[in-house]
Amino acid sequence: MQGLLDEITAQKDRLFLWAPVAFGGGIAAYFAWPVEPSIWAAAGGVIAAFLFLFYAYPRQHDSVEKFCVYLGAAFLFLAACGFLAATSGTITAGTPVLEKGVGPVDIVGTVESIENLGGKDGSRVVLSHLVIEGIAPEETPKKVRLRFKKDAGIEAGQVIATLAKIDPASRAVLPGAYDFRRHLFFEGIGGVGFSFKAATIIEPSQAGGVSLFFERLRVAIGQKITAQAGAVSAGIMEALITGERGAIAEEDDDAMRNSGLYHLLSISGTHVTMVAGVLFFFSRFFMACFPWVALHWPIKKIAAVIALLGAAFYVFLAGAEVPAQRSLIMTGLVMVAIILDRSPFSLRLIAFAALMVLIIAPYSLIGVSFQMSFAAVAAMICFFEYIRPWWTKWYSRAGFLRKAALNMTALILTSLIAGSVTGFFSLYHFQSFAWYGVLSNMLAVPLTGFVIMPAAIIALMLMPFGLEGPALAVMEWGTMWMLAVAHWAAGLEGAVVHVRQWPEVTFGLFVCGMVLFLLWSGWRGKGVAAALMLVGLSFAPFAKMPDIMIAESGKLIAVRGGDGDLYFSSGRRDKFAAENWLRLSGRDGEKVRTFKDETAPVKCDDVGCRAEIKGRKISIVFKDRAGREDCGWAEAMVAEIPVRCMEGAVVDLYDARRYGAHAVFLGRGVDVRRVGGEMDRPWE
Repeated sequence: MQGLLDEITAQKDRLFLWAPVAFGGGIAAYFAWPVEPSIWAAAGGVIAAFLFLFYAYPRQHDSVEKFCVYLGAAFLFLAACGFLAATSGTITAGTPVLEKGVGPVDIVGTVESIENLGGKDGSRVVLSHLVIEGIAPEETPKKVRLRFKKDAGIEAGQVIATLAKIDPASRAVLPGAYDFRRHLFFEGIGGVGFSFKAATIIEPSQAGGVSLFFERLRVAIGQKITAQAGAVSAGIMEALITGERGAIAEEDDDAMRNSGLYHLLSISGTHVTMVAGVLFFFSRFFMACFPWVALHWPIKKIAAVIALLGAAFYVFLAGAEVPAQRSLIMTGLVMVAIILDRSPFSLRLIAFAALMVLIIAPYSLIGVSFQMSFAAVAAMICFFEYIRPWWTKWYSRAGFLRKAALNMTALILTSLIAGSVTGFFSLYHFQSFAWYGVLSNMLAVPLTGFVIMPAAIIALMLMPFGLEGPALAVMEWGTMWMLAVAHWAAGLEGAVVHVRQWPEVTFGLFVCGMVLFLLWSGWRGKGVAAALMLVGLSFAPFAKMPDIMIAESGKLIAVRGGDGDLYFSSGRRDKFAAENWLRLSGRDGEKVRTFKDETAPVKCDDVGCRAEIKGRKISIVFKDRAGREDCGWAEAMVAEIPVRCMEGAVVDLYDARRYGAHAVFLGRGVDVRRVGGEMDRPWE
């Protein structure tokens, strides 16, 4: 016990690093809560935790035990603050969600953003300040997202009217899978759909605030890129400059993902750092060309200010998503440290950035981008802090060739560390991992940093004068080479490994172990952390997959065979659900097999199917007659129509539409789980 207390006491110099962990723990507790908590109860928890901290603070120096009590009180207080922040964030950022689909209905709204989908696919338009026919104002979502095939003339800031079909956003395709509705809820989008006709402009675009300015700028930049670049490269170039990825071709999108280069399409730390670095270097170089300026002005500090302002402009232009926010905060701290003549590189930097992002947007904690970006950066900082004494010694004595070798080694190590850490999150969230990610990043990242992004910055600076053509041509050349690397790496044999959906216990134990390993000072704690990560991973191969799945539409059913293969009731319906079920089963990209396949574990006729799976009698109902015939026979019945059967476990069309996708687990009994209805939360 005394050894443990001594280990905890030794962490005094690293206590701030645990602040975002405690705050994030409170946010995680909020999202795990079974019902929506009261804002007043959350505030009461903060007050109670503060009183405990107030009691423990002056006694922390009395003994080691009381110091540990103080640490517990501080952790509890920060966790309570995180819980309150998440609760209030849901109120401020959330939106009413449509209970059911409506339409065709007349809808009037203000164009908030436009995403070009490329070619003849039109645009996705987000509308705010809505008036929807037949929906009361208090039940109207803050925003809806509509797809317009005929999008000519639509501009940000306009008030438009159209005839549209709007539905609630899709829930997760299976219990425990990614929740699309929750994601859009926190973006303020309470419904998605499509327009039946071109929009009618009611009011022209008016002068607006900062967000409207940047939205108009994104559209204008996108139009210039489309006008001068080829169809293949334009979507990638637009994603790198404005953050809009809708126009990227599906095959290019898949190649970037399967090669481990998809992070280059999401505006994150890599891009913001490159922009800041390019601006810092060239602005300082330009000022250094004038001796009087170099001798009398603090050009390094001026360059830092220019780099920070340029990075901030770029982040807002790209939509200020979580990875970009984190990188901007970190870049800002680095530049401020340069201005103040301080060393900027430490774990305190990443801890402060994480805390700021969680305070601004608590719901970002459950997002993949937050988890990947902070994990990768923290791991790299920890590693290079550990080897800094040796690295500095080697680098200071190195000649040109040795420095070049060390820089290449640093690039390889960076890719290995970032790829290994983010690989876990990729396996958990996307059930895939790119084996050749390190190799492809070694080829594509320097190309992005030294050719593509500098050309993009120059193009942005020249666009007001109409002189961006040559810079965009250079950027397009670099982009085509980056795509060539992506397609080459993705086409290598065994380029991607697929796994089935991992259990939450694997994710929880691994993340806790990783955080402990990175932040704890002392090898005993790191040993415990490594053990936690290994134990978490040991659960992954034993993840239990559902034997029967029912889509939210109620029109697609899948059954798992004894060999793990999936067989579907239809090869054409609900392809989105079918693709995701295959991916979650570790069979991404496989051909859809139907119940008509000779190896299918079901026997069907025109009205339904029967099967015996793991000793349980299963009935799949297509028509009412099968429901009547199998009611007394089946232990579990799933139906594409409404059925009435008082025996066994029954999931029918009404259940699917009301509660979302269902998963049935067979074994000693019949365990039915559903996406919605288990927790009373506002996004459901």
